[in-house]
This record gives sequence, C-alpha cells and structure tokens, in this order.
Amino acid sequence: MGKILEKEIGATDVDVTVVTTTETVIVTSPLVKIPVATCRVVIRAWYRIQSGTATTGLTQSIRRGALVTDPLVGEASACAISAAAGSTEEHGVCVTEQLQNQESVQYSLTCTQAGATGNGTARQATIEVEILNG
Repeated sequence: MGKILEKEIGATDVDVTVVTTTETVIVTSPLVKIPVATCRVVIRAWYRIQSGTATTGLTQSIRRGALVTDPLVGEASACAISAAAGSTEEHGVCVTEQLQNQESVQYSLTCTQAGATGNGTARQATIEVEILNG
C-alpha cells in the first residue's frame, strides 16, 4: 500500500454557472508539492449541481491544471441525471495517474451538461489530491 506523502483539498461554496453545454471549471485544487521523482496521484472530487433546463446528463472530468484546455486525467465520465432537469443532485469522480519528475501539480474538476438549453449551477464542490509514493 502506498504511503501518503502530500495531501491538499480545495473547496468552494460559491455558485458556479455551468453555461448550457460548455465545459466549465467547478473547483480547482491548491498547488501540491511532489517530494519524490516518481509518484502515484489520487484525485477525488465531489459536487452538487442544479442542472439547467432540458439537461439529460452530465460529463465530469478531472484536468491537470486550472483550465478546461489542460490535459484530461483518465477519461471524461458521462452520467445520466437521476432527477428532473432543474433539480439539485450530488455527483463524484475519482481518478489516478502516475507522474515523474515534477515539482508540483494542480487539478480541476470540470462539468459539461448534455442537451441543456439553460444554464446549470454548481452550488458546492470539493477536490482532494493525494500524492503517494511509487
């Protein structure tokens, strides 16, 4: 089992507008120091979202960096919404990656609505980054 070398948590309770079907950053982690040459990183994120009008699903992604144009980590995770559009739901995602020869790293949770004709609102979000040896 890997040993946790560093851990950072980013959180927000500020509403973030998810514009119709545009990928939007919901929350970004602090910059996390990497104290070894090779490490495994575990990223967990959770958020509450009030979906926009006509939304049929959500795609959540973890990006290495603070922008929607930064590299995707793992795969984008599409999920159906379980309540009517306009309702508030909770969703989460967990991904891992191995890094080499980096001094620090930062991650973001993004969300894209599918089929939306109205904006959604992310009401609360948390992102946790753990740096493990090996």
